[in-house]
Amino acid sequence: MNTVTYSEARNSLKSICDQAQASHDVTRIVRKNGDMVLLSAEDWESIEETLHLVNLPGAIERITTADNYQPLDELSSASLKDMAGRG
Repeated sequence: MNTVTYSEARNSLKSICDQAQASHDVTRIVRKNGDMVLLSAEDWESIEETLHLVNLPGAIERITTADNYQPLDELSSASLKDMAGRG
């Protein structure tokens, strides 16, 4: 996660947005009244979909008992990127 001050974000908004879109990195914007995060709409939609799926009754049990289930800590970063279509 990248971190920038509110002033830095205001002065570099285009490049921060471009970076979030291209690299799928999240940027924390530090403010006096509470921090904010900036991420691409695509990444936010993915998070929303994941939250929806894991909140379906029995979803976690069905996923973890599937024949091809493999815990994330056993997968390589290359495999994860391939699964995400970012390889």
